[in-house]
Amino acid sequence: MKKIIIFLIAFNLFAFSNSKIENLMGNDKFQEYNQLLGKIFTKNNYSIEQILETLENNGLLELFFDTPRVIHTKFIFENTQNIFNIKILNNTLTSLGYYYFYPSEIIKKNNQLILNIEFKSEHFIDPVSLINEMKSRGCNIIDVYKKDNDFNYQISCENAKIKEAKILQDKKIRYMDTNGVYWLENKNFNQINIQTKRIDYWHPSVWFYDEKLNILNNVKIDKKTINITLNIPAGCKYIKITDIYSAENFKRGIIVKGLK
Repeated sequence: MKKIIIFLIAFNLFAFSNSKIENLMGNDKFQEYNQLLGKIFTKNNYSIEQILETLENNGLLELFFDTPRVIHTKFIFENTQNIFNIKILNNTLTSLGYYYFYPSEIIKKNNQLILNIEFKSEHFIDPVSLINEMKSRGCNIIDVYKKDNDFNYQISCENAKIKEAKILQDKKIRYMDTNGVYWLENKNFNQINIQTKRIDYWHPSVWFYDEKLNILNNVKIDKKTINITLNIPAGCKYIKITDIYSAENFKRGIIVKGLK
């Protein structure tokens, strides 16, 4: 009996312990692979990104299910740029292949925007891919944790940017986008010239936004247009160019130029 007690005490002394890793893996799997975890996590100051990457690379992060199920994922943004945060999240999820999701809960609390999205899938969103995609858009994942077996992401987007936006320049640049949505970032230009091919049937819809993605102006012209110059409102950071009806109407692309 004494030997058993001594063995249990020794096991507890040398067992790997990390509450964050245990939370992400689940208690059962954490205990099952405890000795392995002690060998692959050899220090205490891993970032959340490093923890997730290590677990995923070693097959210790369960993301897939046997059958599709409804998944809830919560995103907690730590700033007040609500419109921009929603845009960044939507673009991020779309780029990862998630097109059919909807917010089941939206809460504004103090300096936080909390979005709980719902979708049906055979797997969770890959947290490592999500972190990398958010990072490419100027956002930092502060923390990731599981609650009620669903992932929660705490995010800071103080330096958020629209990844798709091309810099507006003082020379003509041609762009092609099969989706028919063009984002440009304005660098102190007062006007923008937009041209399309003569054989296209572009019906302009041009949106002007400030740095927080608040709408400053929207110009719509319900007739075929091949060349147009528009004034850029003061404080404009982003410009979105599309068609009133369909991307097919200017599928051969656009030529844009910034004017002082």
